Amino acid sequence: MAQGVDICSALSLRRCSPILLAVSSKQNKKHHTLSPSLRIIVFDPDRYDRGLLCLALRTAQPEFDVVKTASLLELMHELSCSPPAVVVCDPGSDFDALCEIIDFARQRGPDFLFWLFTASADLPTVQQCQGRGVDGRDCKDSAGYLEIPKRLLVRVQRARDCQSRFPEEMAILQGSAMVGAAGLIDRAGNFQVVNRALENLLETPRYELLSATLSALTSTSTAQNEMAERLQGPRAPWTLVTGGHTQELALAVKPVGSATRQAAWWSLSVVGLGPPATAPVATELDSRKEELEQMLFAVTHDLQAPLNSLGSNARWLATQTAHPDAEVAEAVNEMAGLAARMQQMLDGILSLATMRAGSHEPEAVSLDSVLNDALANLRSDIEDTGARIERQPLPTLLVNRQHMVQVFQNLLSNALKFRGPHPPRVRISSQDSGECLRIVIEDNGIGIDPADTGRIFGMFKRLHTEREYPGLGVGLAICQQVVRAHGGELFVESALGHGASFVMEFRGPGLRSVINPPVRDGVGAR
Repeated sequence: MAQGVDICSALSLRRCSPILLAVSSKQNKKHHTLSPSLRIIVFDPDRYDRGLLCLALRTAQPEFDVVKTASLLELMHELSCSPPAVVVCDPGSDFDALCEIIDFARQRGPDFLFWLFTASADLPTVQQCQGRGVDGRDCKDSAGYLEIPKRLLVRVQRARDCQSRFPEEMAILQGSAMVGAAGLIDRAGNFQVVNRALENLLETPRYELLSATLSALTSTSTAQNEMAERLQGPRAPWTLVTGGHTQELALAVKPVGSATRQAAWWSLSVVGLGPPATAPVATELDSRKEELEQMLFAVTHDLQAPLNSLGSNARWLATQTAHPDAEVAEAVNEMAGLAARMQQMLDGILSLATMRAGSHEPEAVSLDSVLNDALANLRSDIEDTGARIERQPLPTLLVNRQHMVQVFQNLLSNALKFRGPHPPRVRISSQDSGECLRIVIEDNGIGIDPADTGRIFGMFKRLHTEREYPGLGVGLAICQQVVRAHGGELFVESALGHGASFVMEFRGPGLRSVINPPVRDGVGAR
């Protein structure tokens, strides 16, 4: 008998056959909606343990199509034949090699569960399992043989439910190495799906995270209470910076799925901020950041003059020869175009540097008047596109007027530029709950792929070619910097072909004093 199963365990399993059959009957009734056949690959070099596990799985759940493999080569063959629902393994001393095979198979089809069933709960170690994508773990004893069929069935059902309800989010979590540390949590804060980046960031294997809650990320009771309130509160995106067990963590949480369903879930993104900095270090970092921003301002400003001269010379060359050589004319035109584009890029960088270095104090500003100025600056574009502007009364806030005009103008300009087949329709509204102020600019344009909603705020980040939609990808970066400078956050809610809603949100310490609360039932028009 193998070391993982002693004689008593084997006898106990055989005596429990009636119990397993009873469990089978209940499971068949409860999970009749599952696929008629759930393919499970069992890998265990020991034939006795392998046979006993297959017996337990088939006896407890006849719907399991159990395939036995005794070597890594056989496992690779079975994985290539057809996708399994679960791979249950005792790797023995070949854990690294086993994980490489699982990784390769998951590149072709990432949906199956990777489960460990080992003689010892300590081998492989927790550290070895971290970042390996191990979905579950059981120990080879009497209780393990009895419990694993039921646990597998529950987890397969959960995985398939996630796949059917949130296909886009699951595709991103399973397929993109660039998404960062992320996962899905339910309304109660229980982890339901986590990716490997989150395992590595939290230094915790997946199977432990899937039995934990969001509150386990911090030992601070204040942060735990705030998490619970946010998860049970209004379904709106929220962020939180809290002290983790080894480092500071920044959490970004957004609702997914239908808000009307009781089991409303959330998507989670986590960024590690490193150990909490001491006051002197923070002061030094702030000083260096200020120096870099001053250098950025100086460099962009000093480059303006030579770039203007370059553009002027290119335009002058174009007018000097009545019938220039075709290649020379093309080179001159290209030089003029590049100079103009570089000028636009410098203007964008200079605008951002000026905004960051600006010393203007906030003042009581009517956002209605800010919107009026932005609309006046865009009047010709609005008329040319036949756009309809719908607006609700906006509050008066303590902000920098010039900067906020730039934010509204950039967001409205994007709504006019990235329009669909119909004339643009833009709606500006505000929602004040007392604890949160949201200012929303909603359009009916081409929309944005949810996978791209984060990177559009990066400097010079574009989703389209210059020929499709002219621009440099600077406006949204400036808007986000302005809103953050006022203690708020700017994000977008969108889907391809369904328009976009850009939201300025102020809550908690970042909520500015509202001088005049917005009127609720008034709706203006263009």
